[in-house]
Parts: sequence; structure tokens; C-alpha cells
Amino acid sequence: MDGIVYNIQRMSTKDGPGLRTTIFLKGCPLHCPWCSNPESQSFKPQLMVFANLCTGCGECEKVCPQGAVTKRDGVYNRDRTLCTDCGACVEVCPAKAREMSGKRMSVEDILRISDSDSLFYSNSGGGVTIGGGEPTAAGDFLLDLLAACNRRGYHTCIDTCGVCEPERFREVMRRAELFLFDCKHMDPEEHKRLTGRDNAIILKNLHTLFESGREVRVRVPLMPGVNDTEKNIADMAMFLHKHGRHEIDVLPCHTFGYSKYDALNLPRPHMGSYQPGELQTALARFAKHDLMVTIIV
Repeated sequence: MDGIVYNIQRMSTKDGPGLRTTIFLKGCPLHCPWCSNPESQSFKPQLMVFANLCTGCGECEKVCPQGAVTKRDGVYNRDRTLCTDCGACVEVCPAKAREMSGKRMSVEDILRISDSDSLFYSNSGGGVTIGGGEPTAAGDFLLDLLAACNRRGYHTCIDTCGVCEPERFREVMRRAELFLFDCKHMDPEEHKRLTGRDNAIILKNLHTLFESGREVRVRVPLMPGVNDTEKNIADMAMFLHKHGRHEIDVLPCHTFGYSKYDALNLPRPHMGSYQPGELQTALARFAKHDLMVTIIV
């Protein structure tokens, strides 16, 4: 069995305790308009074209089997209606202006990388974090990967948006030690408008996770004027307090992923970063409702 991995970040310090190997699995059931990793949403490998790196050599045009390469002002891009994301052009691009996002890897392929980092886990209290996309959408591949990490004694962490059938989520819970759980919006209709899905199954899985006694850190990707309102933060605090929780991680909106939208020929999100003072105003709302904030950047 294999899965589609779009990135592996080694020596990560923000995806759980210690030094970690973070595996990013491709595919997500949500389509958040602020997503900083748009290449994570599709369940298939995708070609990314970074036009600013193109030197105009034309090697990509020579090998494209679909005739999908287009040239404009000396820069080679592609016709999305013809491109099949085969990746032939990636192999010949000397400037690395073309990149495939998504590679099929087996559990053994991933373990070869994590095994080489295992000494750092031992010395730092780290381990393996699996994110996405949405890692639970990988089904049995995720369960097999977690089981393999468990056998090696690696600390395991899941970075999830919580969209997963409850029975499957309970299976994941039994295999992972820490969960980084996104809580995007408390209003079900607004959550559906923003992401394409309501939050019923998300809150159900979060409730189950709290009841299980597993370690969990709730994270909110904070968007100006979207989910940083008084009401949403109050509703979030009420839900967390009901479960005896008084801490939350905040990931402020940023624009770091805009170049990847361009590389995928996707429109950029209409979300801006916080202006000076705006973030502090939003954070004061969390404090007002007795939530202790850790900012993750």
C-alpha cells in the first residue's frame, strides 16, 4: 500500500514536541479560502510552474506529450486544458521552475527517512508528525504508517481538521499520541460557506478526542474579520470550557503561500495579513473569554 506525499519536512520544531519529521499527505475534503498550501487539497499529483524561475530554454516544450506548454514573453507556462500533470517537463527543466507536488511513497519509503532522524527524536523528545491536506483521508495508509511508527517506538502526532468518519477517527486515536486539531469556525452554516463542509463531524470528533484522554492541542487559523469576531471566539471558548480546556493555539493569517497559487494557476485568496494592532485586538477577545493563547508562526 502506498500514499501520496507532497512534502517531508525534517527537523521540524512547530509540529509537536522536540525535533520531528513531518509527513504531509496530499488531499483534503475542505477547501478553505485562506489555505497556505493549495497543493495539499487535490488527491492527485499536480504540476506546479514557477514562472519567475523560467529561463526560457524551451526544454519543457520539446518533451511535453500533450503539447500543453505555452510561451509568452519568453517564459514557458502551460495550457491547463491540455496538461495532464504527467511531469515529463519536470525531469528536463534545468532551472527547477517546474515541480511535481505529490509522490507515491510506501510506508517503508517514509520509514527510511524517519529512521535516519530517529537519533534526533531520542535526544529531543521528538518523533513523527503526519499532516496534510487531511491525513485521515489517506485511510488505511495512515493506519499502517502509524502502526509502523508505533512498532519503532516513535512518538506520533496527527495534524488534522477533524473531517473523518467517527469510527475511522477512533482507530486513528488508538495509534497516535498527540493531536493538533484545527477549529476554524463554530457556526455550522458559516463553516460550510467557508470550507464546503459544516462542522458537525468535526466537533463530534473533537468531543470524542477530549473524552479519550489523548493529548490534544486545539488550533485556530485566525482570519481578519472571518473567524476572529467576538461571537465566534465566545462560542469557541464556551465549547472548550465545557470540556475543561482553557488553552488554544492561534495561527495568524499570512500570505506565504501566494506563489503556490500562481504556480497552480489558481486565483489568490482574498485574505490579507493582520495590520499592526489588529492581531492584538483579536487576541484580547480570547483573553476576555478566559482562553490562554499560544501564537504559532
